[in-house]
Amino acid sequence: MDGRQQTVVINLLDDRTITYDSPPDWAVVKAFEENEKGVFDVLNCLNPSDHPHFKAYRRGYACGDWVAYKGKSAVNPFRD
Repeated sequence: MDGRQQTVVINLLDDRTITYDSPPDWAVVKAFEENEKGVFDVLNCLNPSDHPHFKAYRRGYACGDWVAYKGKSAVNPFRD
């Protein structure tokens, strides 16, 4: 691994999972933009806190139906 954080993002409606080389807050925004909006230019994604669908929670982040856990659980959300 080259030092970048990997995050597993889960879609709550259909259980799709995608892994991103990004922190969890950015990863949920990328998943939402790519899969719901068709925007693949991730360099122009909004800062998570500025995104209208982004929410921060105690255990993770959400953007639309896409969620990711914070901390160690972001890498493997199925094991703590």
